Amino acid sequence: MLDAAADPSDAMALNPSGNSVAYQRENVAKWSDKPFLDAVETASRAEIEVLQENKLLEQLAWVAERSAIVREVWSAAGVDPLSITSLDDFKARAPFMDKDTLRDFRDRHDDPFGGVLCVDRAEIHNIGSSSGTTGDPTLFAERWNRPYEGPFTPREYWHLGLRPGDYVLELSTVLRGVAHRITRAAGAIPLMLNHDPNEVEQAVEWILKYRPTIFFMLSSPVIYGLERLEREKGIDMVDLFSSFKACIYGGEPIGPRMQRTMDRWGVKVFEFSSLGDSGTIWECQAKDGFHAWEDIAIVEVLEPGGDRHVADGEGGELVVTAIHNKTDPLIRYRSGDFVRYTKAPCACGREHVRLWLAGRLGDEVVVDGVSILPRDIWTAVEEVPETAAALFQIIRPQRELTELKLRVGYDGEPDLEDVARRVADQVEARIKIRPQVELIPNSELIKLGPPHKIPRVAKA
Repeated sequence: MLDAAADPSDAMALNPSGNSVAYQRENVAKWSDKPFLDAVETASRAEIEVLQENKLLEQLAWVAERSAIVREVWSAAGVDPLSITSLDDFKARAPFMDKDTLRDFRDRHDDPFGGVLCVDRAEIHNIGSSSGTTGDPTLFAERWNRPYEGPFTPREYWHLGLRPGDYVLELSTVLRGVAHRITRAAGAIPLMLNHDPNEVEQAVEWILKYRPTIFFMLSSPVIYGLERLEREKGIDMVDLFSSFKACIYGGEPIGPRMQRTMDRWGVKVFEFSSLGDSGTIWECQAKDGFHAWEDIAIVEVLEPGGDRHVADGEGGELVVTAIHNKTDPLIRYRSGDFVRYTKAPCACGREHVRLWLAGRLGDEVVVDGVSILPRDIWTAVEEVPETAAALFQIIRPQRELTELKLRVGYDGEPDLEDVARRVADQVEARIKIRPQVELIPNSELIKLGPPHKIPRVAKA
């Protein structure tokens, strides 16, 4: 069985008195020759489930006393959190919450945290937020003396090759917390810039000077900025990316043309995404799904809108329960993300659940009975040279429509009527529906986002 006392993750906790790089290197150095940072990463399914159940019961006792939204939701369902006796019992009886639940509580109680905060506000070191691309952003509180409560952990970096003394280029959105804490926890040195296409030229200078080994993070706006530099200044992108062991891409899917561009540049790209607002999920070296750390969260995949667990290998809605986070944990939270999952062992050696992303349930639009998601449009928009950055939005005033309307970004000074016609031709060839296309400059469309992406579905 897993020896929790021997788990070096405790030593990875940020130094409560100041998280200096020297302190982190001292604690990390003894694991520098190993592919995994701690024993939990390679725990068996049986060990994972025992650990989960113990942490779940401890968490339910914690939130029953401290989480206002848990008390309200569970009371309305007639379930006492302290009456839950096992993981199976929890999955059979625990009520759900979702983003609308949090927003409703927030508005009724004038509580910016939506009732989830379980500590005194004076204990909070940082407040981040969701991207807000699906509606009002929700807030996340962080305590920096709590290891593994941030948006991700040092485990992800470590497996991708980061070691003490390395440089990490961080084009951080600072939406979900301060990423440099994770860099420093792995004994590495952050080079920090805003996640903004206007910062890309400075990023290039730093890459050539410091030759960092990890790039966090790439996104479609950053790729767009790099492509402009390549065209206008002749930057050798193969040389630029030659020092990186891993470049982390997140926020939205990678389209085929963008993937070809990164392949041409020699980018060693690994994707990450959200774990139901309770952390993140990352690809490993095997690149066969996204790993979710199950000592941090319980992952369920249920039929959309229902409570039936779908079988291993099938798809459904991602539901997440935070079992490590004691600051602002979400309990049985319906994410609205449609995923496929497996608990089969990965080639990398881990048995933590893996996920494959299909899209957000709330992004679906039905046009004359045909279901359409943003990924169905992606390749078509990329294939037109003037719109190759694939910055576009589906206009969705309601779910069911009689006409598909797209807002599409373009570059340069082209014949707009011709570009709109070619975009419509490409879309129609792929989904058999001809859209109405509104063109807008890429530089203007990017302003609609948070910096690492734009909302792919808009009401108007």
